[in-house]
Amino acid sequence: MELTEKHITFIDNSLSLYGVESKDLKEDLLDHICTYIENQDSDDFNMLYQQALQKFGGYASFQNLQLETNHQKLAKQIITVNRLKFSLGFLVIVLSVVSLVFQMMQWPYANAWLLAAILISVLFILPAHFYANYKKSIHKYS
Repeated sequence: MELTEKHITFIDNSLSLYGVESKDLKEDLLDHICTYIENQDSDDFNMLYQQALQKFGGYASFQNLQLETNHQKLAKQIITVNRLKFSLGFLVIVLSVVSLVFQMMQWPYANAWLLAAILISVLFILPAHFYANYKKSIHKYS
């Protein structure tokens, strides 16, 4: 069966209706469903569409794929935020040690190093930590 734009739009809208929000996942599912329907000999779109849905696990399976996709996106974001926190935390430790050495040697700018360490902690590390916790809490209840 050859699909028309109307059929493809119908499939795309039905995927959106049943909770597939990710653009990449929707494109993949749309491609698989269209390929399945186009490779069949029958011309009954509704029957072939229902067969394709059953073959790919139905709408519940699509929603599970969407949830799994959301979990993977969240995991990538959390990993990125944790890497940022680790890098900035290392920088804060280095600045603190430099500040301590400057204090002990009574060199100038010792307080500037310490202030830089505190500013990085307050302006970057703490917001990143709270952002990661916020994203986890939103995802937990969605």
